[in-house]
Amino acid sequence: MAQVVVLGPNGARTTANTLFTKADEEAGYTMSEYERLIAGQVPGREGYKDADKIDYVDTYGGHTTGESVSGDYKGDYGGEDASTPDSEKESLQGAGNTGYDNKDYSTVGEDGEVVIKNEDGSVYSPIAKRDMPIPTGAEYWNVDGEYYIAYYIPGTNTPIYYDSNLEDLKNIFGPVEFPAIESSIKTPTPAEWNSAIRFGDSLELADPNIYNPEASPWVSFIDTVAKESEIRPWLQDAEMIERLAEATLEGRTVTDAEWQSTDWWRTHTQAERDWLLLAQSNTTDFTSVLTADAERKIQEDNAAVKNLMEQSGIANPSSDLVSWVGHKLTTGLWSDTYVAEQVKVLSDPTLDSNMDVELDTFITSGAVDYDTTRAGESQVKRLSKEIMGPVFGGNLSDSQISKWAGKIRNDPDAEIEIRETMMNMVKGLFGENTAEGLTYEEIAGPWRGFTTNAWGGTLDETSNLFQNVVKANDVTKANELLYTAGLQDGGSDKIKTEVKNSIVGAFGGGSVRRII
Repeated sequence: MAQVVVLGPNGARTTANTLFTKADEEAGYTMSEYERLIAGQVPGREGYKDADKIDYVDTYGGHTTGESVSGDYKGDYGGEDASTPDSEKESLQGAGNTGYDNKDYSTVGEDGEVVIKNEDGSVYSPIAKRDMPIPTGAEYWNVDGEYYIAYYIPGTNTPIYYDSNLEDLKNIFGPVEFPAIESSIKTPTPAEWNSAIRFGDSLELADPNIYNPEASPWVSFIDTVAKESEIRPWLQDAEMIERLAEATLEGRTVTDAEWQSTDWWRTHTQAERDWLLLAQSNTTDFTSVLTADAERKIQEDNAAVKNLMEQSGIANPSSDLVSWVGHKLTTGLWSDTYVAEQVKVLSDPTLDSNMDVELDTFITSGAVDYDTTRAGESQVKRLSKEIMGPVFGGNLSDSQISKWAGKIRNDPDAEIEIRETMMNMVKGLFGENTAEGLTYEEIAGPWRGFTTNAWGGTLDETSNLFQNVVKANDVTKANELLYTAGLQDGGSDKIKTEVKNSIVGAFGGGSVRRII
């Protein structure tokens, strides 16, 4: 362990381990306890956020943030203000004499680090204790002598609650934290209580195997909804999620009348509404399993799309492409007419029609090729940018791209010939200053760092200045180009400062008169 002291506001102090331990990893963390603490990610100890940057003073212990914990450390302290009982004020009782922290810091291990122990002699572990016994964001309610732990569904006024009692709360939080929890218990308004939905009991809530203690218990439901919103687009609407949540937690399905009363229903097409009614879950618990009718529609629509593509001249369309377009048709996002139009554009990009932006992004980012006049184009574009750079490679004519793509379709080895042609073009563009056989990436790579250092920031790689530096491929010429441009209005502040300093140096330590 590398346990260090961390100071917080109002005289608060604690300790944290700077090492990322196996226990941290097993608990699902990616940072050490200390890193989480100063990042404000430890529930119940958020006040220590940025403690390494703020000059907090340990009024009664004389410690400093980052100091290693030694055997004479008097213990953690929660700070004090006017509400702190006299028996818990270190200013009155002395450092370590308030009973706030009863851990033993007197044992020093063989590695010289303090081994913190609990009162019963067991080794203290912040992971074993857990930073917070239940998910954060809870309210504690008392309704006619019955106690509940409540949360609000994010973005709504709908509370969900867990049955509890004072004894459970004591067991969950322990003797140190329970008094603060007890003092925060409130009675909900009639509107809050009448709209609240039961979600379970506090023992389930406190089980880390059921709920992530660092997130709202609603997250597990939301995660499922988020995944399913791809095939059920209406789940991207907050009002629709609220309808589904209420019905799910009440053990029933959403009625057609409830769906039809929403803004989503009023503002979407009949095809989208039909898909909602077909694809909604027919069980009382929300599930990712679609109805048999919905599954059949997906299969039929995909088959129709594949058939349409093949009839339009796209041989062997990939399953990814078919599924993507089929999904648009199935969910009602695209009409039959629009699907036919986009398939026609796919089959013949020379047509005077625009490809759908989402479809173009899917094909480009996913490098989805298909056996038609567009097949091989993404391969040509990637190759041209690598060899010729973003300016020249990124602005090839459509006819040139189509020509090279056609060669690749007819001969997989054509890339070798195309690469050689591009390399000759690079030589023509950047002149004899470049070594034989280098691509744009290989030529420009060293100049990126050089120009960033000289300019004091990253140059736009498509700018004439950067391209001229690359073409020159000479340090002296590059400096001349950069300094000339840097001294212009809107140029480089770093270059202007360097030139000013060199002038001052040339005139000695005295002031420099401005010549008018």
